[in-house]
Formats: sequence, C-alpha cells, structure tokens
Amino acid sequence: MSLQDGLRISRGKPRAFYMPVTCLRCDAPMKIKTITPRMTFAPLDAVVYACPACKIEIEQIVLRVD
Repeated sequence: MSLQDGLRISRGKPRAFYMPVTCLRCDAPMKIKTITPRMTFAPLDAVVYACPACKIEIEQIVLRVD
C-alpha cells in the first residue's frame, strides 16, 4: 500500500456532521428529529431538533456537505 492509497482511504467521502444542540429552556441535549432538503438548487438542509425533556423543537438551516 502506497502513501497515496492511504490518503485516498483516509480522506474518503465526507460525512454529514451536525453540531450538538442543547435546549434553551432546560439545558438538556437535544436529538435530531428530522433532516429535510431546504431547497432543490442549493445544498441546504433543515434540521429539526427535539428536546426529550420539555418537548420543544428548534429548526436550523445547515449547509450540506456532498
């Protein structure tokens, strides 16, 4: 295995990465409820987070990594 093969394996296809979100009301960690494409022509996703403790939901628009 050459150095280039190792770099190709380690770089691979980028994976989606979403930052952890804490609830504004109760400081509990929120969980991802849904991820939907925001627009067809732009690489944007709408990520909806839901708090398991107080049931509040927050939507964030994020840039999709393809």
